[in-house]
Amino acid sequence: MDNERTGRLGQTKVYFGKFYRIFMNEKDWKVLIFAGAISLILSLVLRGSIFVLKEGTRSGFFAIISSCVWIGIFNSIQNICRERAIIKREHRTGLHITSYVAAHMLFQALVCLIQALIMTLIYDLILPFPARGLVFGSFFIDLFITFFLVLYSSDVLGLAISAMVKNTTAAMTVMPIVLIFQLIFSGTVFPLTGLAKSFSNITIAKWGQRILCVEANLNEIPSQMVRDEAAIIQNIDAIQELKETLPPDYAEKLDETIDDQVNMAISRYTYRKIYEYKKSNVLDRWGYLALFCLIYAAICTISLEFIDKDQR
Repeated sequence: MDNERTGRLGQTKVYFGKFYRIFMNEKDWKVLIFAGAISLILSLVLRGSIFVLKEGTRSGFFAIISSCVWIGIFNSIQNICRERAIIKREHRTGLHITSYVAAHMLFQALVCLIQALIMTLIYDLILPFPARGLVFGSFFIDLFITFFLVLYSSDVLGLAISAMVKNTTAAMTVMPIVLIFQLIFSGTVFPLTGLAKSFSNITIAKWGQRILCVEANLNEIPSQMVRDEAAIIQNIDAIQELKETLPPDYAEKLDETIDDQVNMAISRYTYRKIYEYKKSNVLDRWGYLALFCLIYAAICTISLEFIDKDQR
């Protein structure tokens, strides 16, 4: 391609076609199969626990979003560094870095859209998701958009890393570190305070999981803590003795009353405003994920603009 005679739009089109050919010839299309296989495995594992209890639902959503982050980064983390020498040579002959990055962004958006659709179909088919969504009235559509934004922001993060490292070996070395950062600082595995809590705001996993928890109305799902506390109270000797003096119907009503009172108390204790069932809580977090895409794209572009000075 004569880069010096081709405009930015033309270069974007040419490189988009190149990335499609690489995707097919190098069998990179396997990432679509990986997305489906991982979703199928997770959905089968989570089928008996998600939407049953609050704790299991929250953990299940964390596993789902973590898989999205992994898939997104894996999509692209080798895409730029594996042709670094070619980029450097073509940049010297007129390649516009913005066109090159735009082509990557467009092609990876297409890949992530297909992955998001595959994952949404599988999860919706196997897991007992609700029918109603907060934003578009359909949980399926809201889930699809969430999956796409998590996948795509992770994918563009992978592009940014690929633009900064010198080769594929370095990229695959950095990848586990990035994933561990995303998982630990999401605030789900460990409670975070101080500076660590601030780091959680830049993790994709945190916002993706919160979106799913809001859409599922997590605050209204029963808690294992309620069951445990109710069982403890009902087994207190004084309660047992009282139940023995009551007719069966009244003893049953006493158990129901204990369950209701414990449920009210624990529900107030476990209620989280961050999971409040509000459309704005979803839209804001979609916005954060979209912002991540722009930031990572800028980092990728800036890194490649200095490729001529790179002596690696």
